Amino acid sequence: MGVLRSFPARFVHSLPVHSSGNGQAGVCSAPWMLPLPMDLRSAWGEEPGVGAAPGGGAERKLLSGPPLLIARFDRRLRHLYVSPEVERVTGLPAALFLGRTNEELGMPPRLIRDWNEQLHRTFQREEGQMLEFRCPSLDEAGGQVPSLFVSRLVPEFDEAGNVCSVWGFTQRFERSRCRLSPGRITGQARSAEPPPREEPPPSPGRGGSGGPGAGCSSRNELLGRLSRALAACNGQCDVFHCLGRLVMPSLGDWCDLDVLRDGVLQRAAAFRAPHGGLQGPPGGPPSLLARRVARTGRAELLRGPGAQVTRALSSGDGDQPCLQEAGLLDCMAVPLLLGGQLVGVLSFATREPELRLGEDRLELAEDLAGCVALVLETLRLRQELERTRQAELCVDTLERELQRQAADFRTLLDVIPVGIGIAHERECRRIRQNPWFARLQGLPLESNISLSAPDGERQPIRYLDGHGRVVPPEEMPMQRAAATGQEVLDVELELEVDGLRRGTVVISAVPLLDEAQCPRGAIGTFQDVTARKRAMEAQRFLAESSAVLSSSLDQEQTSRTLVRLCVPALATVASFCGWRSDGTFGALSVTHADPSRQLLATEAVRRFVLSERHPIREAMATGLPRLIPVLQDVASWCESQDEVLRGLRQRLATRSVMLIPLATAHGVAGVLVLGSSERSYTEDDFTFAKEYAAHAAYAIDNARLYREAQEAIAVRDEFLGIAGHELRTPLTALQLGLQSLARQSVAPGEDAGLSKWVARCQDQGVRLGRLVGDLLDVSRITSGRLPMDPEEMDLSALVEEVAARMGPELEKAGCALVLKLEPALTGCWDRLRLDQVLTNLLSNAMKYGQGLPIEVSAEASAEGVRLRVRDEGIGISSEDQARIFERFERAVPDRHYGGLGLGLWISRQIVLWLGGHIRVESEQGRGSNFTVELPRWVEG
Repeated sequence: MGVLRSFPARFVHSLPVHSSGNGQAGVCSAPWMLPLPMDLRSAWGEEPGVGAAPGGGAERKLLSGPPLLIARFDRRLRHLYVSPEVERVTGLPAALFLGRTNEELGMPPRLIRDWNEQLHRTFQREEGQMLEFRCPSLDEAGGQVPSLFVSRLVPEFDEAGNVCSVWGFTQRFERSRCRLSPGRITGQARSAEPPPREEPPPSPGRGGSGGPGAGCSSRNELLGRLSRALAACNGQCDVFHCLGRLVMPSLGDWCDLDVLRDGVLQRAAAFRAPHGGLQGPPGGPPSLLARRVARTGRAELLRGPGAQVTRALSSGDGDQPCLQEAGLLDCMAVPLLLGGQLVGVLSFATREPELRLGEDRLELAEDLAGCVALVLETLRLRQELERTRQAELCVDTLERELQRQAADFRTLLDVIPVGIGIAHERECRRIRQNPWFARLQGLPLESNISLSAPDGERQPIRYLDGHGRVVPPEEMPMQRAAATGQEVLDVELELEVDGLRRGTVVISAVPLLDEAQCPRGAIGTFQDVTARKRAMEAQRFLAESSAVLSSSLDQEQTSRTLVRLCVPALATVASFCGWRSDGTFGALSVTHADPSRQLLATEAVRRFVLSERHPIREAMATGLPRLIPVLQDVASWCESQDEVLRGLRQRLATRSVMLIPLATAHGVAGVLVLGSSERSYTEDDFTFAKEYAAHAAYAIDNARLYREAQEAIAVRDEFLGIAGHELRTPLTALQLGLQSLARQSVAPGEDAGLSKWVARCQDQGVRLGRLVGDLLDVSRITSGRLPMDPEEMDLSALVEEVAARMGPELEKAGCALVLKLEPALTGCWDRLRLDQVLTNLLSNAMKYGQGLPIEVSAEASAEGVRLRVRDEGIGISSEDQARIFERFERAVPDRHYGGLGLGLWISRQIVLWLGGHIRVESEQGRGSNFTVELPRWVEG
């Protein structure tokens, strides 16, 4: 703070205060007193001679008390400080004045001039000055009272001795306590006696234009009423109504208010006598006079003739006829200035000869203009403050919402089961992680997980692609997204931390963009798909292994395959233990993931002896699987005292073991032993191994059933062969005896009934012979020993021969035979087997033909020859047409038709052996058509 110096008493009196006889005050025009950052009230009267004037008396008495208001001004006459009492005196907040000049605060022009002169004089002369002025102020009850103010201006000096600011100490005196002449006070000394009491001048009436002091009471009353009304205004509309109601009766019967909005002067309100209310829509063009005043910034007064007034008030849009009809006599316009800036224009006009406009009303209009400008600015500031308050409330709401969302986002990052990485620089040299990803990697939460991190912050992290290649930092999804500004989606990599596999992650990254839409970093997601990938691999492994295991029905081959499939997917070394052919229990097969250790594993298995107390034997006996996550002592796993075996087991370095019994329908087929030297087995591995063992047990059970079926078929075929040969011998003897009886029965004198009985016996013998032949053929076909003897022959001749041989049977069945044969259908076939096929087809046609005609045709075809046998019997359903060519299959119940169901099967096998094929076309109730396609030549 600078130094305050004393000064000679100089009095400067500004504009007169217009007061009425009832003590009502005019508009408050005193927003020029500002707050003080330190208590300088002691400066009022501490210095000797403060307030002393050459005349001594009244001035010393006036300045004897402490200052009401304290203000400080800089060299540009801006308010640097104002005491808080300014709001109590003026009704305006102290913060409104800081940094503003008197012009910017809307003081009356004459008062501005006097204040500025004294302030400049204080700065230039470096000595104190005195200023006296009158102005309405607020009393303790909040009402307006006319008051006299005396201000002392004190220069403040900096350390260099130059005036840096001026302090103003202002004291208020009510008019009832002190009356001074309303005229201008010069620098001359005054008498201590109070001036003579003035008679209130006449109020401004309907005529004339008095001097500066004329109509003081009426003007003060008008200003007081307008001040109170404007103080209660809450918006521009209220201001407009106050002007129309209070101002027009004193200043004219025609008033326009034009306001500057966005740099354009627009009509805000129009008032017309007699009612004084708002007239005409707002927003219209201003008058020519208003535009000129707005352009020059100076008030104008025009007094007749009427044509000049009409032109001045015209807006240029064809309204002159209406103005001429109004008969306006005088007009004036004053600018609404605030801080030297135009706010609007206030225009008045009169058409009454008794209410002519003059200089006194122009001065009153200027006072009104300053008041209206200040009120409009106050309303604007109030609106801005309200908008600011609403904006601050909105900002607070948004900030709270942002904080809530940030908290929600942090909570989401903490609990979401997905790894999140965030980098705020384009190079992604530092990537922050969320807690879930930190747990997955086994790293502290604050670790920098970027592969591009500086050497001191880099973590032992590696990512490998599907080919096992280590991915460099620039190929990582987050680095690529930040570098290119493009999304990088669904990149599957293997995560390795400190040399240990942590799982498989699918990485997606999107760039973070700045205001210019340029990449400034990236955010990435790391989804752990290890379990899903293992499940998919497990399903694929089970499907593939099931197909491989089902490809062989050999039990020993299946046991070797199931062990081989376990390596390396499930184990480093795998073996299948069970009962050997010599009755001992041990490993039946073994496989190691490392081919160089296969011999080592085989030798260990060969020497391995399992006692009944061994865990493998217990699993075999109980059928319960067992998981040994950590094999503490490999040597204890081997009960044998063979040191070589112990050494082999230790060299295999098995860390974890699973014992999985293979349970089948007939008991436990064996135990699958899985060992790992790389990791410890988990419950997931145990579950997967048990599921695989179930598939393997199913395959082994199928192999066992297949072996048993093969053995049963072999026994059956052997029985059929033996039975066929054993039956053929007595059957041959029986047929020979029947032939002898047949010759004797036809001798003269023999009984005719005997001959028929012998013939029936011969027929049954032939039928029995065919059945025995079919049984022998089944045995030969299944064993692959069916003899074939191809020779050149004529198919048509063979058909005629078989038809002639079966003529009695056809006649007995009542079936007429129709032959359609092409001549010379020669080829190389087995005559005996082809005869057998034709005989079987004709026998079926007779059996199911219901006594209807049978047609046999033979013709040449593109592939060779075609043989057809067609009947008109019961037919065959579509679902039975493929089944009838199988062994022991029939299309109809055997209680209605005899036979073993072997004829068509044998015929199909013979045709296939001859290189052809056989098919049937039939519908139930419409007969059957069997077609045999044969090549002409068959290799022997």
